[in-house]
Amino acid sequence: MEMPILQPFAIKTQKSNFLTKVWLLLFRRRQWQLTENWHYQLPNNRSIIFPKGFIFDGSSYPAIVWIFFSPTGLLLIPVIIHDFCFKYNYLWGIKDNKVYKYKPQFGFFAWCKLIRQVGIERNELYLIDYFTWLLTILFGWPLWIMLRRKVPEDLKPKLIKQ
Repeated sequence: MEMPILQPFAIKTQKSNFLTKVWLLLFRRRQWQLTENWHYQLPNNRSIIFPKGFIFDGSSYPAIVWIFFSPTGLLLIPVIIHDFCFKYNYLWGIKDNKVYKYKPQFGFFAWCKLIRQVGIERNELYLIDYFTWLLTILFGWPLWIMLRRKVPEDLKPKLIKQ
């Protein structure tokens, strides 16, 4: 499996006072951007694609938990899927060299389950994957409710003929 190619965004702390820097350390999530389309195969063998330019922040659980469960470590793959699903409520699927919306309107709990399955498949750390699944359910639902879930057409991935 190819890993996604990511560009991190800086968290600006220069010229900030000490308390602001501590606040940023504890609560600010670094954002990442895919610099190329990234293909992934789900546990059900469905091929999906994440578009170049997709920006994600790593997860909905509190940043203090990141000390123990880094969203850019072993959890990176489930985290990218989590952020896309939660933002748009579908994935981009690929079939017969065409891109289509996979599982539109799948729903909060179904995405949580899929993300847990991907984590178990990728890292085989059942206890951690079930714990992060629980964190996703506990802390992800407020974000789920607030998001509008609209994708600009320019974010639809374009397949390159080979």
